[in-house]
Amino acid sequence: MTSWTDDDGLMDQLADALAQESGVPPHRRRAAYGAFAWRTVDEDLLDLVHDSALQTTAAVRGAEDARTLAFAGGGLSLELEVDDSTLTGQLLSSGGGVEVTMERADGESRTARTDASGFFTLPGASGPTRFAVEIDGTVHRTEWLVL
Repeated sequence: MTSWTDDDGLMDQLADALAQESGVPPHRRRAAYGAFAWRTVDEDLLDLVHDSALQTTAAVRGAEDARTLAFAGGGLSLELEVDDSTLTGQLLSSGGGVEVTMERADGESRTARTDASGFFTLPGASGPTRFAVEIDGTVHRTEWLVL
C-alpha cells in the first residue's frame, strides 16, 4: 500500500492476511482466545480491601491471632477469617448455595457451599492461595495471597 488513499492496496493486504489465517499455530490461537477471555478482568477480579496483617498495631496481650481479609468487586463482598489453618468466611451480596473454591499454588483446591446466610468453612488454609466464586456463570477471583 503506497498511501492511505490506496483502497486497492489495502484490499490486497487484507486478502493476504486472510490467506495466512490457516497458518496460525495452535499455541498462538490459544493465547489469543485467552487474552480475549480476560477482557472483563476488572469486572471479575475481587479486590483486596482489608487485610489485618497489613495493619500496624502495638503488641497487646490477648490480641487475636486470627487474620481477617475482605475482598470486593462485581457487586460481591467476600470476608474471610483465618485462624490456625481453618478458614471461615461469608459471601455477601448473593444468596446461599454458592460455591467458594480455595485454590492453592500447589494445584490443590477445596470447595465449600455457602449456607443461607452466606457462611462457609474451609480447612487447610495456608501458603499461596486465591479464592474463586462462581455466580451466574461468571467466576470472580481474588488475587494470590499468602495465608
